[in-house]
Amino acid sequence: MNIVNEILKYKSMSIIGNYKNVGKTTTLNYILKECISKNIILGLTSIGVDGEGVDVVTKTYKPRIYVNKNTIIATARSLVLGSDITKEILEITNITTPLGNIVIFKSLSDGYIELAGPSINTQIKYICERLRYYGADLSIVDGALSRKTLGSPSITDSTVFCSGAVINKDVNKAVEKIIYEANILNLEKINDNKLYEVYKNIKNQKVSLVNKDYSYKSLNINTTLNSSKEIIDSVDENTRYVVINGIVTNSFINDFIKSGNKYKNITILVEDSTKIFLDKDIFDKYVKLKGNIKAINKVNLIGISINPTSIEGYSFDEEYFINSIQSKTNIKVFNVMNL
Repeated sequence: MNIVNEILKYKSMSIIGNYKNVGKTTTLNYILKECISKNIILGLTSIGVDGEGVDVVTKTYKPRIYVNKNTIIATARSLVLGSDITKEILEITNITTPLGNIVIFKSLSDGYIELAGPSINTQIKYICERLRYYGADLSIVDGALSRKTLGSPSITDSTVFCSGAVINKDVNKAVEKIIYEANILNLEKINDNKLYEVYKNIKNQKVSLVNKDYSYKSLNINTTLNSSKEIIDSVDENTRYVVINGIVTNSFINDFIKSGNKYKNITILVEDSTKIFLDKDIFDKYVKLKGNIKAINKVNLIGISINPTSIEGYSFDEEYFINSIQSKTNIKVFNVMNL
């Protein structure tokens, strides 16, 4: 499978990573180059700042973002003024950032840019719509560190997950972590048509309980954080689903495990798998004890981009590293440096 051909099946995509220096910008630049060669008009934005020559946290060299003529770009005003490419301003939005309002412009020449997009997911979704409005065939959102919620299907149509050697010096432990996080992102959605009918009425509530007869009640909870006792106390023998409009954390699942056997007959449902923030050992323990977690909507994970070289000075055997991951997933695994 050619990953770029797969990407071009969609109108929008996000690039997310689980660590710094896993090759997110390198992956982005590869996709930009390949799409340009196919005469695709690209839209480009980000969460956070990207494209700077030196990483502001680690002080290490970072690949810069190079765009071609006719790319539609959304970035902060001060970065627009600082870019030396010729540009046509299309829109100055009301979305603010520490670097100024988000400006949408068309590049009239090739050159390097820095990206600083909105910090709120609903704003990112709006920007993607505007990029499309101004002519982008594909809108790409470059994600900040650990902002995996960008992969939500409510924001972008597809997602590429970036990881690599930097996450662990032990190749087998690195493979294990990458597979776990990819599998979480790729979590299947619940197969229950009656539940989806009910969900229309409760999707804006923080926590709702759906019974075996599909009657339901929403709890008076503002956040799922520190509310596990209240949620668990509301579960009874008639509960089929606990529907959570928020994140699921280690402490939440641990509290469910400690509560006895209540959780064994229910399924915890999240909006999508980007809302699951569980360590592997906690998730594995819960599943082993017959706990069940599913998603309402499925993340469209179309590729895993792997960087076999760490900034800490060590590298893995690329073939072994990639094949070890590929053998445990049906998602395309690749290194853009060797495509």
